[in-house]
Amino acid sequence: MASILVAASAEPSAILQRILAGHDLSLAQTMAQAEGLLHARHVDLIVCAIVFDESKMFDLLGLVKSRPQWQGIPFVGARVRGDILRSQKAVQAAAFTCLELGAVAFLDIAEYRVDPEREMRDAIDRLLGGRAPAG
Repeated sequence: MASILVAASAEPSAILQRILAGHDLSLAQTMAQAEGLLHARHVDLIVCAIVFDESKMFDLLGLVKSRPQWQGIPFVGARVRGDILRSQKAVQAAAFTCLELGAVAFLDIAEYRVDPEREMRDAIDRLLGGRAPAG
């Protein structure tokens, strides 16, 4: 079981909570909440939706990568809903920027076709290196 910080607005957060069920989740809807949680507890992984705190995914990523105590935490950017960044070029730009700023991955659940939640869960579990959820 991994300690995961989920940074997302309400709807994407609910989806990510289902996907990551069984892990120790900390939820943040604002930059201040995310920073407070990073100060307060150990975090193994950060999963951040594009629309976190009025589109501040890159701000949170920049904060994490600028602080020595948090630089080693893997950061995953995510597009959880298909109605966000509708053009393929916008999605590619977000993914490119995320990776250039130091994220380990950008996951696009809207592109998963067979079982989106299972596919995203599997991708995150691979990033965690076998730290399976409890249960």
